[in-house]
Amino acid sequence: MRKAIIVDDEPIIREGLLAMMDWESLGFEVVGLFEDGEDAWAYLQSHPQIDLVITDIQMDVCTGLELLRKIRDDDYRSRVLIISGYDEFHYLRDAMMMGIDNYLLKPINKEEMESALGQIQESLMLEYRKSRELFEGTQLIKNNILNQIVMNNYSIRDVSEKCEMLSIDLHTGGFQVVVLDTITRQNPVPLLEERQLCEFAIRNVVQDAIGKEEKVYAFGNQNGQTVLLFAAVASDNEGWIVETMNRISGLIARVLKIQVVAFIGRPCTFWREIHHSYESALELYDYRYFVDTSTVIDYTMKDPGTKRDAFAKEIGLYPLYEQLEQQNYESVGLQLNAVGASLEDIRVPELHLLRSVFIDFVLLCMSKLRQQEIEISEHNNSFPDFVEALFFADTKEKLFEQFQALSHTMLQLLQKLKMNRNTNLLEKVIKYIDNYYMEGLSLQQLSQQFHISAPYLGKRLKVELGQPFNEYLHQVRINNAKHLLLFSEYNTKEIAEKVGYTEPNYFYMQFKRLTGKSPLNFKKGI
Repeated sequence: MRKAIIVDDEPIIREGLLAMMDWESLGFEVVGLFEDGEDAWAYLQSHPQIDLVITDIQMDVCTGLELLRKIRDDDYRSRVLIISGYDEFHYLRDAMMMGIDNYLLKPINKEEMESALGQIQESLMLEYRKSRELFEGTQLIKNNILNQIVMNNYSIRDVSEKCEMLSIDLHTGGFQVVVLDTITRQNPVPLLEERQLCEFAIRNVVQDAIGKEEKVYAFGNQNGQTVLLFAAVASDNEGWIVETMNRISGLIARVLKIQVVAFIGRPCTFWREIHHSYESALELYDYRYFVDTSTVIDYTMKDPGTKRDAFAKEIGLYPLYEQLEQQNYESVGLQLNAVGASLEDIRVPELHLLRSVFIDFVLLCMSKLRQQEIEISEHNNSFPDFVEALFFADTKEKLFEQFQALSHTMLQLLQKLKMNRNTNLLEKVIKYIDNYYMEGLSLQQLSQQFHISAPYLGKRLKVELGQPFNEYLHQVRINNAKHLLLFSEYNTKEIAEKVGYTEPNYFYMQFKRLTGKSPLNFKKGI
């Protein structure tokens, strides 16, 4: 609803105009009635969001023309509609010179007023669309340049020019990046199922929370996470970022009913080091699997060297860290039994301490998988159940049992990845495509079949085949379709299904693209 006020020194005109029109259906809400321009001006100064001022031109204390002049001199955005009982040209001339949207004579004709309000509403909507397009275009440029900065992918001249244009301060030293994402272990809400809508909602709440804070820039990255770049961070005031993120996380939980985790990267001094802060924040990413409420995790506090580290050494986990670094995954799996045996002889002071130590080990395994572009949750459907069981185990024996099961799952995957690197994996993948081309093959399915990340497999196949995976799959299917067209009695629709196309029209399009002929003409030899 657009907000409007009516200004007239005659009560019957003010009240009559209010009652005469169906303001809501016209898209307006009348929020004030005033008997002179002075009162109306005082109201406008404290309510600059008024969209429309409808004012009489002749009033004793402050005329409509004087009110109009004040509005224009102070650059208020309000539209102005003049009403008058005088049909005198000099009034209209003066009003038009200052800029009005219409001029109506008393007594007010309802149809004329409706038409005038409709034109103003249309003009306001056009103005809104233009400003929205400008805003969205500016935001897109801003998002792109901020992503280039955190990804360390830019030309210095381009960044400097665009940041100056967009009022992004790169000159005042002291920067820190925060990455915000939803946690895995939380009660399901409908918004979480709509990933893009969820990202949009979170970003809106973040933007509202930081308001017009000049030195905080919020934007989205390519993974759908919300990123905040804090600039001009004083070295003695870094705790302010933790406080801010706790406030924002709490606001998101209250407004959206969604639990999030904020990863705070390490501070840096110069803008060209910002990518280091971003990378350190992403190193904390796997913690989202192991928290069950909104949490802020600070990179500078992740290795406090507390009794947790001493306890990890005591139960024999540190040698396993070394084995992991050396990629001796089978040895790690075998030595986990020794950890279980040592637990039998050790009094565990606090169960949550043991759980924390186990989680640290799991996070290290997940980090090793991510280095090879593998997300464990995408390759093992039981992963969330393992994590849940790890949290609900109420004795050290049950806790170790769940930890061992989870660790073995990841160690086996790491071992398979290692073996795949040492064998001619691509030959096996290509042979599999050639044999099962008729099935609904995808890079994602193949990556799970052969325990390798989909992006990495796509890159390797493109190098090996000289073309993208999808293009090779089309060629294999069409070559087999050509054989069936020449040496079988199947019709075109049946052949399309047999080579893996569920849509005959799509099969026809691909066949003609690759052979230059329709399936029927190919069969006839035309």
